[in-house]
Amino acid sequence: MTEEAQGKIPRPLKKRIEEAPTKTVYLLLHVSGNGPGQEAAIERAGFTVRHRTTIVPCFAVSGPGQGLRSLLKESWLIRVEEDAAVQTW
Repeated sequence: MTEEAQGKIPRPLKKRIEEAPTKTVYLLLHVSGNGPGQEAAIERAGFTVRHRTTIVPCFAVSGPGQGLRSLLKESWLIRVEEDAAVQTW
């Protein structure tokens, strides 16, 4: 994995995916702009797009963590984070 790709994903998440690559993960993929080409690439990587936002370009996806390997090299993928429930105060 290149240094640039490593900067896109937090180390703890990367480690969990490496330890169980076929386990389903829920992720937020922050992108430089979202469109049908990006969504198709995400689906080819084995993920299901659960939601897409346009104000802050992002895809909420689920699927096997190993699919992330092919996406990390994409220039349009800015950052990956684990999707989680939002807590209100």
